[in-house]
Amino acid sequence: MQHISSVRKAIRKFQSLACLSGLFGLTACSTVGTNTQLPSVNFNSRVSIIVIHHTSANFENSVNILTKDSSNPVSSHYLVPDPSDVSYTKDHVEVYELVPETERAWHAGRSYWAGKSALNDHSIGIEVVNQTYCKKPEPTPIGIKPPKRLCFYPDFPETQMLVLIDLLREIQERHPRVGPTNIVGHSDIAPSRKVDPGPRFPWERLYQLGIGAWFDDATVVKYWQQFTVQPMPLINVQKALGTYGYKIEATGVLDAQTRAAISAFQLHFRPSEITGEPSLETTAILFALVEKYRPKSLDALLVIAPEG
Repeated sequence: MQHISSVRKAIRKFQSLACLSGLFGLTACSTVGTNTQLPSVNFNSRVSIIVIHHTSANFENSVNILTKDSSNPVSSHYLVPDPSDVSYTKDHVEVYELVPETERAWHAGRSYWAGKSALNDHSIGIEVVNQTYCKKPEPTPIGIKPPKRLCFYPDFPETQMLVLIDLLREIQERHPRVGPTNIVGHSDIAPSRKVDPGPRFPWERLYQLGIGAWFDDATVVKYWQQFTVQPMPLINVQKALGTYGYKIEATGVLDAQTRAAISAFQLHFRPSEITGEPSLETTAILFALVEKYRPKSLDALLVIAPEG
């Protein structure tokens, strides 16, 4: 046995020397393509969040913005056109893949959701062509507070929504880590900066089709009646928003960051009331969602600390 082992070592040494000297040629000595596949079960997808955006621009301009180099480069994994857009010339809605799902698209920017920041690392971004626009107020006389911007949000065409729904279902199949509460809008993950996909995006319809999160009406009524008798303090509302996923500091004050988070929440779940105010209805919806999707945190959030 020792003799055989010595022979084998001698053969391997001869082969190595032969490769170095070129006796066998490049092909015989190449190791390219010889990796052995041995799959591990210890891995998961990097994707746990889907972020939906609207473009504000038409299809042609959106393609240029999302695919070409610029001083402020942005991209997304997918672009879904609007069939009524004159710059889109096809007779059917077709999904455009701009960045492979395995790669990191630049769509989220400064962002946070449910304990995670820099969400480009964790998400798939979908841009939906929807030509929203806003008008800025004219200068007002001194002493008169100027109005806020006046914004217009078009509906999302049915054919566009059907294609988006199919795309979302396919992504969910490929990335099962994406739970209902992790299908969000850009406004959810960047409340102080973004409003997309806007108040007309059909979140409830998606939920009815098994995509994303929504509240149960009966649970909202329960909390609406409860909070009518015993209003929920602002600090509890702030903590509930943070528990659900929003980036917010529980200050007990209706400050700018709180108004932004409440407005983002209302854009998603209460689009008829985008005020940034923690109204009775908004608060009831928030706690109904916490009960449904974050039940372990509910009891602590319902505890009202004594004043003083």
